[in-house]
Amino acid sequence: MARTTIYFSLLTAVLLAGAFASAHADVYRWVDKHGVVHYSDEWRPGATRIITATGTARGSSGAASAPAPSVASEDQEANRQIQRAADERAVQAAEAKLRAKRCKQAKSVYQRLIFARRLFTTGKNGQRHYMSDAEANAARVKARAIMNQFCGTHSGA
Repeated sequence: MARTTIYFSLLTAVLLAGAFASAHADVYRWVDKHGVVHYSDEWRPGATRIITATGTARGSSGAASAPAPSVASEDQEANRQIQRAADERAVQAAEAKLRAKRCKQAKSVYQRLIFARRLFTTGKNGQRHYMSDAEANAARVKARAIMNQFCGTHSGA
């Protein structure tokens, strides 16, 4: 008899726990900064409520909306977001590569201007026009500004 009471108590506890859990059955979906889709029973900023205790889908505002989207459409959206993030990283990598190339070129020009004994410009017919000290200094200042633009102010030149 005591054993039956224990089983009955355990069964009652499990049923009550299930009843309380279903009362808080809201499920939220969100995508992190790396494009990974997460599901949770706790709301987070940017999360969308997809399943409520009544089984209907809701938006983040809490108003009832259409039924929850299918898993396939959620997967497609997640894949689009992952692809978008990968594209953004590829663009950032290409921009960084171009910036590094321009920085290297700007440093090279600046170094040549600093270490050159005499600076000159070449005219239309190929004749050289040697710069005065003031013109040479202005060219060096301009080259350093360009180098700082592409390399940052701590370019180490």
